[in-house]
Amino acid sequence: MQTTGLILVLAILVIVVLLSLFSILFRRKCHAAWTRVAQGPSGLDQSERLPPLVRDFAIRGGAEVGAGHLALVLTQAAELRLKRGDLFARFRARQIVGLGKPGFVWQARQGFGPLTRLRVADVFVEGEGWLEARLFGALTVARANGVETTLGEAYRYLAELPWAPDAILGNPDISWRMTAEDQAEAKLDTRVGTARVTFRFDAAGDIVAMEARDRPARDAAGKPVRYDWRGQFGDYRQIGARRVPAYGEVGYDYPEGFEIYFRSRITDCQPSRQ
Repeated sequence: MQTTGLILVLAILVIVVLLSLFSILFRRKCHAAWTRVAQGPSGLDQSERLPPLVRDFAIRGGAEVGAGHLALVLTQAAELRLKRGDLFARFRARQIVGLGKPGFVWQARQGFGPLTRLRVADVFVEGEGWLEARLFGALTVARANGVETTLGEAYRYLAELPWAPDAILGNPDISWRMTAEDQAEAKLDTRVGTARVTFRFDAAGDIVAMEARDRPARDAAGKPVRYDWRGQFGDYRQIGARRVPAYGEVGYDYPEGFEIYFRSRITDCQPSRQ
């Protein structure tokens, strides 16, 4: 009996050690990606290439070029559907966004106090995109990478530019053109294809909506598909060092209809220097 109990205790200890090790390795992987975004480069002034509506939006948001800023760091209270039709799960998240080169790392945690139930990382760094979700920060429950994931992350980088006005003003890899009096398209060429996102501006010159055709996604069976993608921004205010929309949401036009799968409130926005 004592031997059985000892074996059980040892098995539990081994499981705990392995979970801790996997969690540490995952956090290190995310930290390495974060560091690569944080190391720049800083932006180059693109104001002369930008449509006036786009340029004015970035400047009004407090965008700076040449001030030594390499990235912006956002703090978020986020809600995410882990599966289509699910209830929203709440996460606390931090995101770093590259300013002179496309890139971001979004790290989200769900849990109580020091206990982590689920940790999610969504990453686009140096032209590569990947996504991982880990139970207890250790056990992989979702993973995506490859061509479709990379292109999808390029779309996300563009779609979230309203939260990173410095990247609008200073990222030379983004091409802009007006598609209507109140609409502008941002284009980003990658090694796996071209991402295009169209933004709609209100009468005050703020971005209030975005849409994109055929963004890479996965259907209910997990197979790669392309769906139209759209979202909204609102509640513009000074948050930390920038004037950005406090709220944003995004969803897909599924065959069954439109559904939002991500929404977030920005609670802080600060420039980062390496």
